[in-house]
Amino acid sequence: MKLKIRDELTQLEKNSYASAELVIPENCIDCGEGCNPYGYPKEILDTFKNFDTDKIFPYPHSMATTDAIIDYWKNECNLERENILLADGSISALYLINNIFNIKGAKVLGFAPQFADFSANIRLLGMDYKPFYANAENNFKMNVEDLIDTVDETYSLVYIDNPNNPTGQIFGCDMIKKLLDKCAELGVCVIIDEAYGDFMKKSNSSVQFLEDYENLIVVRTFSKGFGLAGLRAGYILASKMIISYMNKLSNPYQIGELTRELAASALKVGNNLDATMDEFSDAKSQIQKIIGNNLNMAETGMSVSICTLYHKDSNIDLQSEFLKYGVLTVPGAEFDGLDKSFVRVRMPKKSELPSLLDAIAKIDLA
Repeated sequence: MKLKIRDELTQLEKNSYASAELVIPENCIDCGEGCNPYGYPKEILDTFKNFDTDKIFPYPHSMATTDAIIDYWKNECNLERENILLADGSISALYLINNIFNIKGAKVLGFAPQFADFSANIRLLGMDYKPFYANAENNFKMNVEDLIDTVDETYSLVYIDNPNNPTGQIFGCDMIKKLLDKCAELGVCVIIDEAYGDFMKKSNSSVQFLEDYENLIVVRTFSKGFGLAGLRAGYILASKMIISYMNKLSNPYQIGELTRELAASALKVGNNLDATMDEFSDAKSQIQKIIGNNLNMAETGMSVSICTLYHKDSNIDLQSEFLKYGVLTVPGAEFDGLDKSFVRVRMPKKSELPSLLDAIAKIDLA
């Protein structure tokens, strides 16, 4: 029986390193999943223990997370509740955003590589994803000015993950502002996905531009820096107009009552991220010192939890090489513009760093 299913779903494969089940081989350290290796802020356990279970049976209506978001960003932006939409993590947020711009053939501009699930969803919706490929000869450094020069009025969306996934590159506010100016003139919406934004200075967040640019959408999550991926909590910040359109498509009961209270608590207590960023920066410095024969590190922001390593031999399956030494990574082939000779590496706990460094050194010299 042939069902009337959209052609894109039957004809296209979805590239995604996200999996319903993660299998970590025995005696293997996980440098694959992008969440904080130190987990969640332990202070939120008091919120969990004191949670009023009577809140479970009605539908979730708590504004705890929304109000905590307003307070969290009060020095960067004067947010109101109408500027915020909760979502089940940043992936759900992006899927929702894509749907409000879902006109068949609509053009979307972004870097390559970048978050694979975004570009996959764009293609599955029948939209036209136009990647701007990072230059290998420049160590895959991405320049926002390249997007500024490329975008024109034929585009509906420009998407930037800042920091970039998988390289960990950070784009400065000055360049983001130039892009917003150009896109505002053209009537093009800009999505800044700050899933890894907790690993850069708060002053570099595009949240600061929300009051001045109606064409800006910022996406945040609790999965990475706050170590709460299992809760499935994220949010969208945008103009009241854009949020009103999203509300027409969104599930009105995104994220449950317990998750709302735990996420709010996390925003209030933080997660010692300054110390964690310093640790990641030191780890990347140590990696850079021991590579250069077979391996290189793509351009990266030192404080960000992830980076991309690549082998000079494009025939090498680099993920398999790391597995030989007990290190789980994300294969580069999952990302536009990369292949099997690349991997994304998430910085491990300090106690596990020697194992990662040992694996890298052996692969680099093999």
